[in-house]
Amino acid sequence: MDEPDDLLWAKQHWQQAGTIALQIASEAEIARFAMAHRVQLPADLVRYFALVNGTGGEYDEPFFCFNSLAEVQSVAERFHDYHGVPKYSDLLHMWPEHQQFYVFADHMIHLFAYAIRLDTFSASTNPVFVLCGGKYQPIAESFTEFLALYKRDSAVLYMGDEEFEE
Repeated sequence: MDEPDDLLWAKQHWQQAGTIALQIASEAEIARFAMAHRVQLPADLVRYFALVNGTGGEYDEPFFCFNSLAEVQSVAERFHDYHGVPKYSDLLHMWPEHQQFYVFADHMIHLFAYAIRLDTFSASTNPVFVLCGGKYQPIAESFTEFLALYKRDSAVLYMGDEEFEE
């Protein structure tokens, strides 16, 4: 399915469960985020913040929590002083590209976290990685592809095997 259908499906899914942000992100807030972090947000991620903007800090039925724009942080910001299990602070030493990735969701209270690559300039792809402690692996080429995986509860969301090829 294409991105509008998957995003609208997610919005409806979260509304029915009562786990949706009460306020969407404005164009000005999105622009401020991009300026503050010196990144270009891909169109599908902008649409997500403008239409849905997270699950309001709540976990949905499969126990995913999607962040609002205000909650999105770089991997370094989110995990620099993380002392929980799994030990995400290991990523800062083991993953050379961690500074270019921003955490937008997690599963089961950070058992897994999901981060998207955001660059200074518009990129042809914005890969999404699944993170677990010091482990990281690519699972989608875009936020749109990530939503499709989420919709079908793909095993790759949990570092399992499936069809993703880098």
